[in-house]
Amino acid sequence: MNEAQLKKMRQFYHSLLGQQRVLNQITHAAVPHHIVVVLISELEELEKEFPRLLPKLDVKDFFSYKSGTGTPYYYTDGIRALLATILGRLQVLIEETDSIPVTERKAFTFIQSPELRKVIERDFSEVQRAYIAECWKSVIILCGGTIEAILTDLLLANGARAKSSGAAPGRISDITKWDLTDLISVAVDLKLISAGVEKLSHSLREYRNLVHPGNEIRNKLTFDAEEARIALEVLNIVYRDLSK
Repeated sequence: MNEAQLKKMRQFYHSLLGQQRVLNQITHAAVPHHIVVVLISELEELEKEFPRLLPKLDVKDFFSYKSGTGTPYYYTDGIRALLATILGRLQVLIEETDSIPVTERKAFTFIQSPELRKVIERDFSEVQRAYIAECWKSVIILCGGTIEAILTDLLLANGARAKSSGAAPGRISDITKWDLTDLISVAVDLKLISAGVEKLSHSLREYRNLVHPGNEIRNKLTFDAEEARIALEVLNIVYRDLSK
């Protein structure tokens, strides 16, 4: 459930709580149609927003009688029981969702290639879930790969300037073969991204080696929550700088 859905669910919850207070003030065994219709209308909207959340709903199941004027009345206890059931379900869902960090969607509109943009947006969503699950190695690898893809796309769009940068690796002219450290250094030198990225990038420099367990063992690479947090922070800074 995203933030917008959670907000709507809270709105329904508090609206239904208000209607429960109204019902609780009724002392008669039956409640008139004009009160029930407001509740039913709200429940229908809730069902549209959150399909299959509600129990089977048919107001005729609660029908009591019709008055001399033809106004339908419904069993008050039955309506109260229905409302209590629905409020209970909403409360559990809201409490469970509140305990789970909500992931954030970002549109990487500055990426030139539509295909690459889809991959980056998918990986950004995945890296947040990996962070929530405390999969630190996965976070670092995904962040490193995503930043590398973003900066490669960026420097290819500024090819002449990138290759003539004093930070460019003179031995390799093909930008697609530059390593992450080179990509960051050149992007900072061209003032395409802020210098803070370079200062924080130490957590990402060996991300490619983490893919291979042998390299991880031979190079005695270590990582934990702090490295993962910094890696994600660098990715967010790159996004911020290029979204301006």
